[in-house]
Amino acid sequence: MSLALYRKYRPSGFADVVGQEHVVKTLKNAIKNDKVSHAYLFSGPRGTGKTSIARILAKAVNCENLKNGEPCEECANCKGISTGQFLDLVEIDAATNTQVDKMRDIIERVNFSPSSGKKKVYIIDEVHMLSKGAFNALLKTLEEPPAHVLFILATTEIHKIPATIISRCQRFDFRHLRVEEIKKRLALIAEKEQVEVEDGVLEYVAITSGGGMRDSESLFGQIISLQDDKMITLKEVQDILSLPGAMLSVDIVKAILDKQYGDAVLQIGRIAEDGYDLAELNKSIVEYLRKLLLVKMSPSAKNNFTSQMTQEQLDELVKIAATAQLGRIFKIIGAFMKSQNAIKGAVLPQLPLELAIAEIEIAEEGNLTTGAKADYNGKVSAEPVKATPAKKEILQAPAAKPLDTQAEEEIKAEIREAEANVVEEKAAEPEAETAEVEETHKEKAETTNSSNEAVPFEQVKSDWTEIAMDMRKTNGSLVACLKTCQPIVVEGGEILVACQYSFYKTKLQKPENRMAVEQIASETVKAQVRLKFITKEEAQQRGFEMEEIHAEEKQAEDLVNSALDMFGGEVVA
Repeated sequence: MSLALYRKYRPSGFADVVGQEHVVKTLKNAIKNDKVSHAYLFSGPRGTGKTSIARILAKAVNCENLKNGEPCEECANCKGISTGQFLDLVEIDAATNTQVDKMRDIIERVNFSPSSGKKKVYIIDEVHMLSKGAFNALLKTLEEPPAHVLFILATTEIHKIPATIISRCQRFDFRHLRVEEIKKRLALIAEKEQVEVEDGVLEYVAITSGGGMRDSESLFGQIISLQDDKMITLKEVQDILSLPGAMLSVDIVKAILDKQYGDAVLQIGRIAEDGYDLAELNKSIVEYLRKLLLVKMSPSAKNNFTSQMTQEQLDELVKIAATAQLGRIFKIIGAFMKSQNAIKGAVLPQLPLELAIAEIEIAEEGNLTTGAKADYNGKVSAEPVKATPAKKEILQAPAAKPLDTQAEEEIKAEIREAEANVVEEKAAEPEAETAEVEETHKEKAETTNSSNEAVPFEQVKSDWTEIAMDMRKTNGSLVACLKTCQPIVVEGGEILVACQYSFYKTKLQKPENRMAVEQIASETVKAQVRLKFITKEEAQQRGFEMEEIHAEEKQAEDLVNSALDMFGGEVVA
């Protein structure tokens, strides 16, 4: 029976280890300088080389002919460890030896001198599985270890290890391997196994393994079984693993971001016909959108994905993130997170994904009523959308560039008001009160000169920031609104003020709010002022271009817009 690839090509020396350079370099220096510790703790994801390096270390401390910190592979001790016949190397699976009695029995033998080697080495794998009593028994030995004993503990869950154990070991954290590192190793194995593979196969295996070398080699061993007289193709590999390629999910996301919704639906149909796991496709789409979200918020976040993507894919991720809108990414993630749960019970597995795309298109075209949402029965509900905890967490994510305290408080006030208004139906304003306010405004307007020349437009425009800040005296909630608005022209005796988005226009056009702003503006410029608020789009339709707002106000706008995107529908002012 042939050995599995991950066993056949297990590293025999430090030079064979892929990645983990920080671990290898430190251990080799300790061996060369005769400063090997009595206990080491290796933590990190599965399949990243913890046990392999532990065995190499066991060889090195027992090797009779060390060569620059590397085991010679020729002496009896090295060969014994390689073949599993070295009596002074004890490997313990903590998952099956959790009881304190078994650990005590093992530790009692620690005091016996090595039978043939220089040191007796204990490798305890998945050490976090030990019971509390077993940890206590191990702790006593780690506190006062015999000189001839070396402990190497390995775990994938460092948070489960007692602090007392960690403090008595030298700790090394292993990382996921990069795609390029895994590809290079698999290419070497393919050459030795005399296997021909199509371009893209090794990359596909490396990405699918999620940064673990052992998983990559296991998958590749499964793929090698496909070999006949022909080259192994990427299509064959995807068929045997029943997993859609990473690029398929990227193509779907790009189509949605480009608003090519029909193309995205057709792609999903083709993938379904090819028999791929659509739950995995949906998961892959969400994972890619998450990467877009993080890179959009902080471009340096791309460095977190080197174990999952090639450099070319990382560059494309940054490029897509640069043009995508943060609010749209939020919205798309929400749609596909909902479809993930619906796939398993769906009559047609592709239907939830197709409905997710349809929901995104409908929402972006503005065809849904206030707070409306589509369910998977094809119905549209006009119920108000509540601010769920998950949405609040997204809204509370840090901005790419921090705001000052004052601006942040204003933005939070706006979002709190938006949340409160979204979950409530708009209360009908008392007709008598509204009529009274409008009449008062009309009476004031009649005393105002209607000619454009008499309107203090330039003074209002130059003092607009001061007017906005002075609103704190009467209505502080309007400050953030006004700071993102701009006076643009005089029309019919009124100064038209363009708002960055419709939510602020609706709020500022309410009679009581408009009159409050006019009063402050009139006091500031010492002349009667009448205002009319319009949206940025309305201003552009009239031929006016709004000036670029400051970074602080732009962040305020983006954050509030993100809130509106997440809540859905239209906020009631």
